[in-house]
Amino acid sequence: MMTESDLKRIDSRVKAKELFTIELDHANNTLTFVVNGKVMNIVKTFKAEPLFERMLKIAKFKFLKMRDENRREYIEN
Repeated sequence: MMTESDLKRIDSRVKAKELFTIELDHANNTLTFVVNGKVMNIVKTFKAEPLFERMLKIAKFKFLKMRDENRREYIEN
């Protein structure tokens, strides 16, 4: 069930689609989490690239798991 805050969050100009992005900035060693064009979090770390790869792996396997509940793969720490 959608609430009023959910409706406010969805930008009607993009036809009820939502987008999240994780940007890796090699020059500054930062990760930026962006939701619907709004910067939500910025993390500065010396290990930005491995952290980005781990986030990508998590998103990939979670998406595949939702698509195919019989999948036996898991995410390693």
